[in-house]
Order: sequence, then structure tokens, then C-alpha cells
Amino acid sequence: MANKTFDYGDLRITMTSGYRWVWDDTGSGARRSVCLWTPNAQGDLCPVGDYAAPEGYWEINGHRASLLVGQNPNTAPKKPAVARPTGYTKVWGDWGSGGKHDGIIWHPTAPAGYVALGDVGTYGYDTKPDVNRIWCVREDLVGYGKFLATSTWDDGGSGAGSDCSLWAVQPGDVGVDGAERLPVLADTFVARSNYARPGGDQARVLLLPVPKKYDEYDVAVPKVEARHIPSRGDQIQSTEQCKATLPFHFFFPPNHQDSLDNIHNPFLTVSRTIAWYVEGVWVNDGEGDYSRQQRILYGVSKEQREEMTHTVGVEISATYGIKLSSVSVTLNYQFTHTSSTSLTEYSEREVTETINVPKHSASVLFTKHVWIKVYRLDSPVVLQQMEMTANDDFRMGSCTL
Repeated sequence: MANKTFDYGDLRITMTSGYRWVWDDTGSGARRSVCLWTPNAQGDLCPVGDYAAPEGYWEINGHRASLLVGQNPNTAPKKPAVARPTGYTKVWGDWGSGGKHDGIIWHPTAPAGYVALGDVGTYGYDTKPDVNRIWCVREDLVGYGKFLATSTWDDGGSGAGSDCSLWAVQPGDVGVDGAERLPVLADTFVARSNYARPGGDQARVLLLPVPKKYDEYDVAVPKVEARHIPSRGDQIQSTEQCKATLPFHFFFPPNHQDSLDNIHNPFLTVSRTIAWYVEGVWVNDGEGDYSRQQRILYGVSKEQREEMTHTVGVEISATYGIKLSSVSVTLNYQFTHTSSTSLTEYSEREVTETINVPKHSASVLFTKHVWIKVYRLDSPVVLQQMEMTANDDFRMGSCTL
């Protein structure tokens, strides 16, 4: 059964936990070990480069997942989102290493207007990689990422006739305001014919378009009537304001077991729902007025924050807003109405309100509650949700009995 896909503008995306072994440096004598794998394609959805597994030769099928990309069949841009490389340039071969397996590492040549996101390997010395093995991506769908301080692997100690180092490409950081196009980990690497760290301009990453679709909540305060007085805890006029669906790489590391067990649906959705919430109800059918006090907790507590982060990889705070734990990406662009981001609603604080209840009347205290939910794409099962009182803009409703 094919894994579920999701469309991002002109791109169609899925993930796979199936791989084909390409080459490893067994017996080379290098001080570190590496194994190259090609993620298995799903129809026209292909990887954008090979994955370089560091420090070992173990089987990775079913133990991690990588991104596959392709053209969204529901759009017809003048220039497709993806294109095949026009060829490959050899970066390094293991001649003289003494390794058990012969292999070469290649850099794809992208056609004009497209970008190659990762390098690939081949077994043996006789054949170049098939151009249909990977996709290059249209340049407006590509951004700049970063390299870690140390390489994934180098051939130091192997005795190969030339030097080589492999550098994993990581998504770049997205600031606190967020962005419409979000960088995603594609499990690619860049090969160098030396041991020097590549320049940042060589770290290219896929950007997924996630436009803002935020519905402002302008529902009037519920009317209180004697024949229908609400109860404490009632939710009234619930509205989903926004949501974002992303591959699980945004939330968890590529080897996250629960996500691998559900690889047929590799996407998680984060949504924000808001409603008027009844904080308190006071019915005074006596002959005198009275007053009561109501304690209200606003924002996100430490316990809520830790639970969301631990269970679904979403960190919510007044510092970062809605931040995805596995990458330095926030969803504040998608989860706010305006272009500027205010995160004060996530600040934890306590307020005590005094409620005056006249005789022969009922008074109702309303606040706006927000629910942040995380669930698998199209699934009715909510993996985790967090409820908070959004702000201290409370409203009173009342009626005569």
C-alpha cells in the first residue's frame, strides 16, 4: 500500500522507511565508517539525494524515514516543481582504499532554474547514476540550510588515493515570526574532495509552502437568557482558526518509532480552535445583591508545555510561540492573524475577577479558550491537545430572572 501524500503548492510529498543499499566503506581502514542508502521511490515521488548513515553498517530499513518529492498532479505550472538532473560529476572514488566494496560519489548537475539538493553514490567504478534516480527542485522552492560543525564521515586513515568528506545538510533556522515557506530535513549530504567544511551556500534545502489561512474570531459574546442559562464549562461557537500539516520530521527525529510504525500516514496536523468558554455562573434569586470572586489562569503552564513537547514534539511558550521540537521552525506565521507576532497570550498568569450579581438576576463570566491539537492527517484521534484561556479580555453576560 502506498504511503499517504500531501500537496504543498506545486509539490507533492510523502515519506518512506524503505531503502536500497548503495555502498559502504567496510575494510577501508578509515577511522570512521559510513553507509550510503537510496530511499525507495513511490511512483513518481523520488528522493533528492542519498542518505549517508554514519558510524556503522547496520540495516536501516524500517528504522528511519526519508522524504520523497514530486510534482503535484493537480497544478500545471509553466515550469514543473521538479526536474531530472542532466548528468553527474564525479566527486570521489575509493580507489586504493582497500575497502571491500568499490564505490564512487557523484554530484548531480541540475538543469537551468533548478537546484540539486544532495549527492549520490554508486557501487562499482563502471556506471554513472541513473538520472531518474532523484529529482532536482525548482529554485523558488529551495532555500539555504546549514552544515554541522563536523562531517558525517571522511576517508581519513583509509589510504584512498584522494581525500573525501561527507557533510549532512540540515534545515536552517526560522525566526520567531515564522515564515510561509518552511525548510524540511531531506536526509541529504554534500561530498567534498577534501576535509574542509563546505561554505553555507552549498547547503540547499527544500522549502514547503504553508500559506497563512487564519480565521479571525469575531463572534459576539453569547446572549444570556433566563430560559437558557449556560453551565460552567460550556463551550459556545467553537471555530477552527488555522492548521498546518507537515511531515513528521518537523516534530520528531527520523528514527521516531511511533512515526515509523505509522509510516503509511507520515504527516501530523497542528490546529488551533477557539470558543467562548463559560468560566462561572451565578444565579441570585434572593432579595439582595452579592459579589463573588473568580480565579482565572491564563496562558500555558509549565506542565502543559512539557507534556506537549514530550508527546508530540510541539513546544508552546511566550518566548517562541508555537515551535516544532525537531527543527528550529515556528508556526507563528500560520497561527497569527497579522504580519507581526504577539506571543503574550501564551504567558502564564493568574487573575482574580470580582463579579457583582444583582438581586433577581443571573451573571455569567465568559472568556475565550484556545485548544491546540495535534493529530495524524485525516485521523479523528487527537494525539495530544492543550487548552488555555487566551487572554484576560473577559466578558460578562447577564439576564433578569
